[in-house]
Amino acid sequence: MKKIHLISLATTIFLFANGAQAQNQATSPYTFYGEIGGSQVDLSGAGGDAKPGAVRFLLGNELNKNLALEVLYTVTVAKESRTGYDASYNGFGVFLKPKMSLIQGTEVFARVGVIRADITASNAGSSQGSDVAYGLGIQAYLSQNIYGQVDWMHSYDRDNVGAKGFTFSLGTRF
Repeated sequence: MKKIHLISLATTIFLFANGAQAQNQATSPYTFYGEIGGSQVDLSGAGGDAKPGAVRFLLGNELNKNLALEVLYTVTVAKESRTGYDASYNGFGVFLKPKMSLIQGTEVFARVGVIRADITASNAGSSQGSDVAYGLGIQAYLSQNIYGQVDWMHSYDRDNVGAKGFTFSLGTRF
């Protein structure tokens, strides 16, 4: 757990250090953005399948027009509960986001990185660990600084426990 705190601290320092440089450069390519999104995480495991509701918070920094660095945190807000079974998912990750413009105001992207996940299913116990995560998505600007996004991510697959799903997000640049 200490490693994840060190990774998050290092990433936060990196993001904000680049932001300070960007404020000093009139034509800086660095742009920060934040998102909040909702999803039903598709959990699969020995105890059965579940779809708990989750909220994802994301902070990103565009390194150039085709690549961004992102930090995200996903937390369960609605466990899936049935008799003898509660399912939840929490995850923290660091990702690279290569992207390209389809048409003006619309981008497609991929996301690849590492996630630290904590998946609980009371019927089958819990699984906690780090794994490679990846996904695909599309983003459309609603105004100059506000955008909507739909993405699919495969977040975790270890010890016969898996997590994946679609997220619908709203974001802003700052």
